[in-house]
Amino acid sequence: MCNKEENMMKMSWKIFGSVCISMLVCCCSVTRQTPNGIARERKYQPVRELFSLSDIRVTDRQMLKIQELDHDYLLSLDVDRLLSLFRKEAGLSQNGVRPYPYWESEDVWGEGPLAGHIMGFWLSSAAMMYQSTGDKRFIPLVEKALEGLRECQLADGEGFIGAQPGVKNVFLEVAAGRFTTSNPLVNHTWEPVYVMNKTMLGLYDVFLAMHLDLAKTILTDLADWFGSAVLDKLDDEQVQKLLVCEHGSINESFVDTYSITGEKRFLDWAERLNDEDMWVPAAQRRDILQGWHANTQIPKFTGFERVYTYDGNADFHAAARFFWQTVADNHTWVNGGNSTGEHFFPIGEFESRLERTSGPESCNSVNMMRLTEALYQDDGDMKYLDYYERVLLNHVLANYDPEEGMCVYYTSMRPGAYKIYSTKYDSFWCCTGSGMQAPAKFGKMIYSHSKDSLFVNLYLSSTLRWEERGMEVRMETDCPRGNKVRFTIGSCRGKSLCTIAFRKPWWSARTNVTLNGVPVGAENDGYLTISRKWRKGDEVVIDLQPELSCETVKGGSHYHAFLYGPVLLGARIDNPSLTKEDFRSPRRTVPARNLPLDAAPQITVSPEKVVAEMERADIDSLLRFHISDSCATRDFYLEPYNGIHFSCYAIYFQSKE
Repeated sequence: MCNKEENMMKMSWKIFGSVCISMLVCCCSVTRQTPNGIARERKYQPVRELFSLSDIRVTDRQMLKIQELDHDYLLSLDVDRLLSLFRKEAGLSQNGVRPYPYWESEDVWGEGPLAGHIMGFWLSSAAMMYQSTGDKRFIPLVEKALEGLRECQLADGEGFIGAQPGVKNVFLEVAAGRFTTSNPLVNHTWEPVYVMNKTMLGLYDVFLAMHLDLAKTILTDLADWFGSAVLDKLDDEQVQKLLVCEHGSINESFVDTYSITGEKRFLDWAERLNDEDMWVPAAQRRDILQGWHANTQIPKFTGFERVYTYDGNADFHAAARFFWQTVADNHTWVNGGNSTGEHFFPIGEFESRLERTSGPESCNSVNMMRLTEALYQDDGDMKYLDYYERVLLNHVLANYDPEEGMCVYYTSMRPGAYKIYSTKYDSFWCCTGSGMQAPAKFGKMIYSHSKDSLFVNLYLSSTLRWEERGMEVRMETDCPRGNKVRFTIGSCRGKSLCTIAFRKPWWSARTNVTLNGVPVGAENDGYLTISRKWRKGDEVVIDLQPELSCETVKGGSHYHAFLYGPVLLGARIDNPSLTKEDFRSPRRTVPARNLPLDAAPQITVSPEKVVAEMERADIDSLLRFHISDSCATRDFYLEPYNGIHFSCYAIYFQSKE
């Protein structure tokens, strides 16, 4: 009887909700407010703070081109198609609108679709691109998405939204203790908590960027439903069992919800959503990563760090720092990416795995950058900038089709391989999602600040508006092709002393700084600093000297890579049998027609001798270095790898010495 009455009450609520949906959605969607700070302050305030993307404009030509392509792509996606399966699962009409294909709606490998994950990625990306460009066309599109999600939430009647087939019943089975987990399945459903996490991250990003209260409402109701209907029904052992399956940074999403509501139950739930198989050994400084799926683990540590900042558990912070250092030291390729075939492996296997077709996954690097941003703000350590610069310039930036703006899934390290770019409206896998996000936040780490100091972290052409100081600055450079960075104060209303700190990068033989033509600068913690009352028109010139260097593959001795300053160099290898169509595929993630390994040039002397004898040989605006046949099996040219597209390539060169 109780079950029957409960069902009748739910039915009544659904009917009432359906009648009122239009009115409620309309009222919520037009309500905007500037969030009045964070509802709960962190226990630990950041050492450095990153600027809002709305304060930064990237003007670097290569990055700006990719950002503009991504900008257009985000605007082109059909919100109704993104909502289609959410509507179906809520019992609403899809209005004849088909969802997007492949991972979004198809039974992939017998594990069902990962339906709904692109909605979360799109919300986050649209929010960041709105900040990075100021394009108000994103607002009505995001409002439409929020209205659709809220309509689904009201039709559900309990606060849940989801797009995977039968996903709410899966969660109810979990709540009843009737579930099995693996990676990537919960009761034969593909990563349902991961999809929820992406949705929650998107809602949070939209709320912060666009100040739309409806995003906060949907996020809070969804988090409340999952916490009360699922987590509260499970003991700690069962929660840990659920966390076996890839779940993104669901702990982070509950902290996000706590931060904007101040309601402690969300932090309590976040503290239960920390995977002990990862944070405990990492806090004990034990590297147990070999064999684990890489991108399952990386976001967890961003979550651990986020929980630490609000609950003060130093073990979570220690775990995040150790994990980051372990990945950087023991699991990272020369381009900054990590893993092969999506899995971590022992350091002694790098050389043998280099010859495999797959390589580091784009999602891994995007998520490692998120973790790096968090740790840099909490620690301020220069090593985070060194890593971030490498992965941004040499993996992320290298992964985009320069004509269509779509992203690579795997970047092969194999000599003679080539890149496969996804297509706009057919692929829709995870790297489509993270591929939307990265260009929207290209400017994220260029600058940071503390109370009275501005830190210039990356030498990339850009502009910055520091509202609190009334300061606007412009940075212009073509580094590493050129060696000068021009930094100009556009305006400065502040009259108090302010320090600007310019990073002294590891890759420059010298870093000289002049202010209005006069040498200045005192070194402090890896920065050259100038403290003064700045005036409009002040000009700082940073004179850099990028150096050539070589790196032997980790744990090996037979393959070597070359860099100029922070930029990884590669060689084009001609393969006349390939057409441009071979470099794009809606479903394929690895190249099928690689050249033989010996088609790539091999070096016949020590890599140090190669560096010593390289000759710069630029053509037009292309940075190039010539390597003669006295150092290799044939003469060839090296150029920035991030500019090699629609060609086979080599970035690791085998030694025949």
